[in-house]
Amino acid sequence: MLHPLKTFSRGGIHPAYNKFSADRPIEYGTVPERLLIAVNQHIGRPLEVLVKKGEEVTRGSLLAKSSGFVSSNLHAPAAGKVEKITRFPQLGGQIGETIIIKTENPGQSLKEILDSETPQSLRLDALEKEEILKKINEAGLVGMGGAGFPTHVKLSPPQEKPIDHLLINGAECEPYITCDHRLMLERSAELTRGMLILQKLFGGVPVTIGIEDNKPDAVKAMGEALAGKRGLSVAALETKYPQGGEKQLIKAILNREVPSAGLPMDVGVIVQNVATTLAVYEALVYNRPLMERALTVSGNLIKNPGNILLPIGTPVSFIMNRFEIDAARVRLLLSGGPMMGRASFSFESPLTKTSSALLFFDGDYVHRRRENPCIRCGSCIDACPMGLPVAQLTESIKGNLIAAHAKGDIMDCIECGSCTYVCPADRRLVQWMRVGKSIIRREN
Repeated sequence: MLHPLKTFSRGGIHPAYNKFSADRPIEYGTVPERLLIAVNQHIGRPLEVLVKKGEEVTRGSLLAKSSGFVSSNLHAPAAGKVEKITRFPQLGGQIGETIIIKTENPGQSLKEILDSETPQSLRLDALEKEEILKKINEAGLVGMGGAGFPTHVKLSPPQEKPIDHLLINGAECEPYITCDHRLMLERSAELTRGMLILQKLFGGVPVTIGIEDNKPDAVKAMGEALAGKRGLSVAALETKYPQGGEKQLIKAILNREVPSAGLPMDVGVIVQNVATTLAVYEALVYNRPLMERALTVSGNLIKNPGNILLPIGTPVSFIMNRFEIDAARVRLLLSGGPMMGRASFSFESPLTKTSSALLFFDGDYVHRRRENPCIRCGSCIDACPMGLPVAQLTESIKGNLIAAHAKGDIMDCIECGSCTYVCPADRRLVQWMRVGKSIIRREN
């Protein structure tokens, strides 16, 4: 049963969709000659590397293990030999510890690999909560929408914060990105089973998947897949950015307000991304760690944008060859969408568990912003989905005058970029908010 069309009430913008790959089914990629696997692909404690140079690994081998509860295991997506462990540029610009594997069977299709893996019979009624969480933990699942928070931690709220509703985030509100859209169309049955597993974790609470109404085929496909499933439903959402923000999704579907500095669990809710929910299904049914992911490859440099399933650790250059992208023409490479994505500087940087898109643009697209003085128009405040006084906060950050009463406001920023998008003075507002948040974290 469909909910009425819903949305959040405060702020938001309507950038061009540019969903050029929405009608392109997810294709299966192949194993590259080398995988460059970033060791830390999650929020939390760093991992303990278990392998050494020259060591042989098989698909699913544990490469690095958790060093605490808030951490996430790392596995080898393909068989091969560890060439070296070194520091290497990651998507987004940071330098991080990386395990480089020379693969045993380069060119092998992921479809061939996945088709050879046999599902196990799974009786939901026989599953215990501890068993589900253990499987998710061992599989190294993280939030695949971009945050990278370990899934087993998110699904283990304290007893004093009971959960009465689960939300599956199928909004995919960022321009260009379409991989979750395709997952909802192509794997709706498996996604439904993932939702049922999550529902089992919390004693049968209602589970709602929210999908923006610019994806009517996904709303229809998921509605049909969930038909007759007790407690599972679809909420069709108004298309408005950032509808996929956790707090905005909760407000839109359940009309609950997550408090300042609070988490969804504070209002009885847990939110999971579509790809993460599917990974839960695969971890339980196939005993499969998180070793590959679907992503969108798009931008104005690509004649045929698309969606592709690739092993984690695949270098960007491998994808550029597949999509016939001329490196000499690339002036901007974005990991993620144009609103919240990060610019990257190396074509050898590898895909991670949180890589939802790679966008390639030439010089015609790149606009070098020259910041001008604030004209006090209030556009940033009107657009901010959190209702923050963005212009004033950025002045405090620039002047290193982050007063105690402003810290909470700054930390409430979800970094959606709506403020920068609407600013007529071309001020880099969201970048300054990120600077302010990093200062506060460092001081604490």
